[in-house]
Amino acid sequence: MNKQAPMPPSGFKDPRTLAGLPKDAPLCVALSGGADSVALLSLLAADAHVSAVHVHHGIRGAEADRDADFCRGLAATLGVPLTVLLIDAPALAKSRGVGLETAARDGRYEAITEHLKKENIPLLVTAHHADDQLETILQHLLRGSGLSGLCGIPACRPLGGGVLVARPLLTVTRAALRDYLAQVKLSHVEDSSNLEGCCTRNRLRLDVLPVLSELYPAGTEAAARCAELLSEDEAYLDSLAAAFIQKEGSEPKLSALAALPRPIFARVMRKLLPVSPERVHIEALAAFCQKATSHASLSLPCITVAAENGRLTLVREPIEQADYEIELSQGETPLPEIDGLAIVVRNGENCEKRPNNIYKYETQLSFCSAIINGKLTVRNRRAGDRILSGGLHKAVRRLSGQEHLPLSVRKRMPLLTDSSGLLAVPFTAPRAVLRDGAIKKGTPCDNTVFLFFN
Repeated sequence: MNKQAPMPPSGFKDPRTLAGLPKDAPLCVALSGGADSVALLSLLAADAHVSAVHVHHGIRGAEADRDADFCRGLAATLGVPLTVLLIDAPALAKSRGVGLETAARDGRYEAITEHLKKENIPLLVTAHHADDQLETILQHLLRGSGLSGLCGIPACRPLGGGVLVARPLLTVTRAALRDYLAQVKLSHVEDSSNLEGCCTRNRLRLDVLPVLSELYPAGTEAAARCAELLSEDEAYLDSLAAAFIQKEGSEPKLSALAALPRPIFARVMRKLLPVSPERVHIEALAAFCQKATSHASLSLPCITVAAENGRLTLVREPIEQADYEIELSQGETPLPEIDGLAIVVRNGENCEKRPNNIYKYETQLSFCSAIINGKLTVRNRRAGDRILSGGLHKAVRRLSGQEHLPLSVRKRMPLLTDSSGLLAVPFTAPRAVLRDGAIKKGTPCDNTVFLFFN
């Protein structure tokens, strides 16, 4: 067949331009067999670097088989290479505990992405159009979404593995695409499930959009333009948030966060936190940054944030660590439980080859060997730990001098012990670092323990 690209409908955009790719970059059209994807494939069929992919979801029985056969015939007619992928959407829904529609959509994109990675195709092109955009905006609006949701379907986004997806029809209406198909005399198939009012999107398409079209004949195109304008605003605000993080790092100063306008603050938080926070969490975070004192913390879904050294830090749930107690001898003793090392130096010897270039934390503890009762050991910090200092037993967790350390580090730091209990606590104020009697007047400190850990 002689490939001659027909005149595209108004609003059609070049998919490679949307994705920022070279003009000869390979691309693949997602072909369902419906009117929109048939029109899209027809618009791109004259391109020598175009292929197509169809996904059979393992549902809809004979109708799905019909769709796959139709796509094979259409691709052959247009001279476009086609790959048919098979997935089992019902099995995915069961194994993942999600609805069938979600499983089908996620499984479809996963299968297509793997296919494109295998074939070294960097761009998937889908037939989402202006009516789809309006449906999406309405759904987000009714859910109370912010600006990012009101931007609707993005014109281009990453799928993973170096693959992008572009939507060149987002400002083209469904009616315009049907008119185009009539002009080029191409048929299509109908998915009967699209006519069932079983989900929100179908109800919007079947019941709401016709009323809106009657009230506002140009409303679909207007909504598509609105989404483009809002996307520009969102991109600008997002760039300001990214610039803030680039300047401040992953643990920004609380004062800098408190000074941010709320729209930028919210975007910074969504970039920093592993789970996107809801509005109530954004408000709590803003109040925390305004008023947080040293070591204060705030629990959020999947993460806790803390105020450390005037900065906002993320305190991830620590991996459950079993108790350990390791006997120390002169020289080096590995501390595998904390990815660390202990070096015991006696009688004033120098500690050579101190490996502080490979460990993040280091402390030095010197004391008199005469006061060691039994074996010198190092162990993990435990609930209720106390040390005798100044005639009083003081809780380790309340000792001063550790303020510069994140809470997670203070919880996992090693403690020096003997048979009488705690002998020394790293990173504490001078008067509390050693047990009473560890330094005797006129007696040299003939033992030094260097502790290193990550």
